[in-house]
Amino acid sequence: MNRRGHIGTVLMVFGALLLVGVALYSFYGFKENIKSIDAEFRGLSLEMWDFRNMILNYMNVLISESIKQSNPNNFEETFKDKLKELTISGGGKNTDNSYEFVKNNVFAKIVDGEFTVEKFDDVGNYLLSIRNLSFSINTKDEEKGINSINYNFNITSKFNNKWVESLTLG
Repeated sequence: MNRRGHIGTVLMVFGALLLVGVALYSFYGFKENIKSIDAEFRGLSLEMWDFRNMILNYMNVLISESIKQSNPNNFEETFKDKLKELTISGGGKNTDNSYEFVKNNVFAKIVDGEFTVEKFDDVGNYLLSIRNLSFSINTKDEEKGINSINYNFNITSKFNNKWVESLTLG
């Protein structure tokens, strides 16, 4: 019998086993890499969510204080002026580093007057709208897969001359 025909078959079997081994090794390594990327992404997402809530809290304080300090006879104009003034000064309370970051990167449009306050209805409700805001959350280690998350949003608030009825980031 001619045994040379079986050499090719044996080499194909060993080649297939080698390819399966390489594939399994790469799947295992890829799975570990996905776990670290997933953990980093979760951390960035939580940090972004905390930052979003911090912005909502600061906006609620700024709008409420602006309402309190506005003149009822010329409410719309004095509200706009007070909102700018309080944004620059930190809402009339002790400012920390987080507020300075928010003021410089997010609330710059308020300081520049790039927002609208419109009368919503005849009852005395107003609508505050600030468009095209954004912030980024960055990782400390740039060698990893995810470097930053960018969050683009608009702020909308419905209020009257006594209190804030709704405040949304969307």
